[in-house]
Amino acid sequence: MASHFESAKGAYIIKNYKENMPKDGVVIVRGTSVINELIKILPKINSHGPNIKIVAALSSTLFKMQSHEYQDNILSKKDWFNSMIITNTSLKNMGNWIKNPLTKEYSLSPDWDNQWRFGGNLEEVIDESHLSSDWQMKAINKFCDEKNKRHQFLKNMLPDK
Repeated sequence: MASHFESAKGAYIIKNYKENMPKDGVVIVRGTSVINELIKILPKINSHGPNIKIVAALSSTLFKMQSHEYQDNILSKKDWFNSMIITNTSLKNMGNWIKNPLTKEYSLSPDWDNQWRFGGNLEEVIDESHLSSDWQMKAINKFCDEKNKRHQFLKNMLPDK
C-alpha cells in the first residue's frame, strides 16, 4: 500500500493488480470508514482474488495537477472504463471519478436507494449505507463476475464502421 503522504497527490494505489493474471477492474474508494471496511477484506482479496486494483480517490483537483505519467499510472484510460466506486459521499459528488455509463450501476454509496439514512451507531450506519466489508465484497464480486457483460455493453455503444 502506498504511503498516506501520496494523498497529497489526490489519488494513490492501495492495491495494484497481481501480475500475469487477467485484470478484473478498478475499485475507486473514498472515505475513512469505507477504506477501514475495505482493509478488513483486503487479505481475502489478496489471497483468493478477484484481481483488482484499488485506488484511493481523495481530490480530483489535486489529481489533475499531477503529471500525465502519474495520472496514467494510477488510473489508465482502460482503468477508467473498467471501474466502480465505493464512497461515503453521494455518487453525484464523485462525478469527476465516473468516466463511463456503467460505473454508477456497480458502485456503492449511502444514497444507493435515494433514501435518507436513519442513523444509529457507526456500525449500523455503515451497514445501512451498504458500505460494510460484507456489502463491499458482494459489490466487488458482482462487478468482477459481470466483467464480460460490462465490456460487451460498452463495446455495443461504439458506432458501426
